[in-house]
Amino acid sequence: MSSSTRVLVIDNDPVEAGALTKKLHSQGYESVPQKDNADAFEQVRATRPDVVIIAGSDGAGSSLNLTRALKGRSETAAVPVILITPSESESARAEGLRAGADACLPFPYHDLQLFGRIESLARLGTMQEELRRRSNTALKYGLPAPSILSSQSTSKDDASFLVVGSAQEHFEQIELALSNMGTLTHAQSPATGIIYLERRRYDAILLNIPRGQEEVFLRFAEDVRRNSRLFNIPIVCLMENSRSCDATAAYAAGAADVFLHPISTGDFSARVDVLVRQQCYRDSLINVYRQARDVALCDALTGLYSHGFMMEHLCELVTESHAQNRSLTLGVFTFDNLSDINSLRGYSAGDKILRQLGMLISNLVRGEDLPARFSGRRFALVMPETRLIPGEHVAHRIGSVINFTEIMEGEADTPIRAHVSTGVASLAPGMNAEDLVTTAIGCSK
Repeated sequence: MSSSTRVLVIDNDPVEAGALTKKLHSQGYESVPQKDNADAFEQVRATRPDVVIIAGSDGAGSSLNLTRALKGRSETAAVPVILITPSESESARAEGLRAGADACLPFPYHDLQLFGRIESLARLGTMQEELRRRSNTALKYGLPAPSILSSQSTSKDDASFLVVGSAQEHFEQIELALSNMGTLTHAQSPATGIIYLERRRYDAILLNIPRGQEEVFLRFAEDVRRNSRLFNIPIVCLMENSRSCDATAAYAAGAADVFLHPISTGDFSARVDVLVRQQCYRDSLINVYRQARDVALCDALTGLYSHGFMMEHLCELVTESHAQNRSLTLGVFTFDNLSDINSLRGYSAGDKILRQLGMLISNLVRGEDLPARFSGRRFALVMPETRLIPGEHVAHRIGSVINFTEIMEGEADTPIRAHVSTGVASLAPGMNAEDLVTTAIGCSK
């Protein structure tokens, strides 16, 4: 089963297009063939790629016009567009964002930045598509479908920014650029930044990195990316322009964008605004997912989706994944010591632990993943358009959190630890939904 995001590269320079396609293949992405002399809009409409990359080597004007055309038509408006400008001109990038591009990169660009933007935008598309599928499954149960959101309909009037770094160096310039977008909270150091992040939610993190302290601040970015509650939040790095400055290290640490001082306030605010709007869209989709979890579709004890809903949905996903050559991964969590807890503490204690495990899993899953109570002591996690290795990372992270969480029950002096074994399997040619479930359970360890 194919496991890649489909990317259409539109570039009239065959050499540059070939080089970019080769990079994409090296990272596991699938490139949609560009038809010579074909109308670009018709290509996008017909092939429905996950992401479109428009390179400006044939002149920025035509690239901007194509971007406007794609974003201005209902058939293609939802397809993410990454625009690569022919220079590092800040005004060119700002103009590209105003034309509707979801990301605008200069040429030459950092590969890690490009791959990061592709991954982020593709996941948004996956969330939207999974919401459509979940709505179709809900309709089979006679329940109304939730509203399908458009990325163009979400906005953020009062964003909240956490600025980490010295208030003496460049802070006033950052404040000036973002003053019309929202409010800024300042943390002098990464350690203080962690405290603020534990207290409240922010729409973006801005790392104002002092010269010589890059390692400390980038380690902070890595810690944020490893946090299951924070890993989606946009991180923007502002660094001193010097020979020691390594933007590649910042992208490797999880930065969504990197700016070198002195910044252009117009370019900076435009690019941060795009990141915030995309984060707002992601949060809106997650809220719709939560609203769509009707009581009629859920397990009464845990609040997760029921066995019947999961299997109905999984059958549809399997059929669609085979037809479109898409990846699909299933994780299974087996509560191994449930019978011991029932024997020692009583069945009411076992039910309380099951309820808390359901809450834990629900809080740890990605927005597009479907968590379900599969059977008495078994939970399942359906991960659409996810390859085996990333799926294993997601499932084993959740399993590890459960196994290391101490749960207090009633007035007992000692906490209870649930021991779960985790199994993960990906859809293979010829598999049906039951085969995938059986394989995942068989992989439990």
